Amino acid sequence: MILIKNNFKLMLRCKPIALILIVMIMVTGMLSAVFHDLMTDHLDFDGFELGYSFTQGCIFEPIKPVLENIGKENGIKLIQLTDGSAQHAVQSGAADVFAEFNNDGCTVYSADDHQIEASVVEMIVSSILSGASDVEIRDYLTENKIDVQPMPDSQMYYTIAYTVYFVWCAMIVLGVVTSSENKNKIGARFRTTPVSSLSIYLSRFVPSAVVITGLIFLGAVICTALFDIAWTQVALTALILLLGCVASAALATVLFSLIRNVILCVVLGYCLLMFWGFFGGSFCPYMWAPWADTIRDYSPIYYMTRSLVELNTNGSSQFTLPAVIILCGMSVVCIPLGMAAVRFGKEN
Repeated sequence: MILIKNNFKLMLRCKPIALILIVMIMVTGMLSAVFHDLMTDHLDFDGFELGYSFTQGCIFEPIKPVLENIGKENGIKLIQLTDGSAQHAVQSGAADVFAEFNNDGCTVYSADDHQIEASVVEMIVSSILSGASDVEIRDYLTENKIDVQPMPDSQMYYTIAYTVYFVWCAMIVLGVVTSSENKNKIGARFRTTPVSSLSIYLSRFVPSAVVITGLIFLGAVICTALFDIAWTQVALTALILLLGCVASAALATVLFSLIRNVILCVVLGYCLLMFWGFFGGSFCPYMWAPWADTIRDYSPIYYMTRSLVELNTNGSSQFTLPAVIILCGMSVVCIPLGMAAVRFGKEN
């Protein structure tokens, strides 16, 4: 308990640790402003004209009322065209986008300057037609409502993305303790005293977990006030962030217990953090990421960011449970591994 208290005081006395909080707020604010217009353009549509046609006897003709309702709710003007081809309709300006339905499905046509609108139409049509067979199409349409999932604005997204990103900076916090131990040759003293390996491990793990958790939650509160963030799932958000801080501290303890060189540990940890952040959506929003999902699967930041974004914009996320499992799994693996590394270091 004394070791935990001493290391905790050592961390709090280190003023540079506050840079984590300051940089987190500054980066969030700058990127929120820089990408505000970009993310707003993807959220807001002034409305466009959608031309559509059905071939004679088309099995998908019952979706016409559904299309009309969706168009009315989203500012899309629907025009049923019976004369002329899709190419003529788009080129003549009769419609910005044209959806041609036949028994095989739907083909969407658009000009180069209406690619975003075409993507919206493809998403709507795909949502309607997916999972419906020829026989049950009418029942499918009457029993299912198509909901367009909202996207976060830049303030919400980057507050979450960089809160999650800095969760994994526990190695910087723990570096203060390790540096002090190396400087004062405390490791050699541990080997000649009856202090247990468990006590040594807890003296590193517990203070780093508490300090990084405090910094992250304080940063989240400040960002909420500065950028007017409306959290809708506070309890689940807090739980995922807390589990992330514990996993981060556990991972940092493993690194510093195996490698006593502070600079090398911080560099290795930072390289891992950059890799996770790059593929996890910290630098490029995951909804527009150019890389494959299989690459993002290697980033716990991706699962945390996506689950928190969807929880606080849609109310639920299928990534919540995987995020919790991954974070708990990392802690379950890293905590005993860190204890074993401390025991090995003490005995040798």
